Amino acid sequence: MELPVNFEQFKKSPITAIAFLMLLVVGYLFYELRNSHSQQVESQNARIKVLEEKVEDYEEKLEEVNQKLIECFLINQSR
Repeated sequence: MELPVNFEQFKKSPITAIAFLMLLVVGYLFYELRNSHSQQVESQNARIKVLEEKVEDYEEKLEEVNQKLIECFLINQSR
């Protein structure tokens, strides 16, 4: 495997060679960041769906309890 900057080029212009290598490193890090970010978004979306389903279940149960509570109040008021 041949490196993008050989030793002769590095000797002639070390700042340019280091800048080029840093550009490659920054590009790689950006790619990794993007990739890990999209994986996190996918996992969070799955988690959000599960939590939304739980919230819907709890809302239904709360509505049932509220209806029973209203019935109890109406029964007690009619006495």
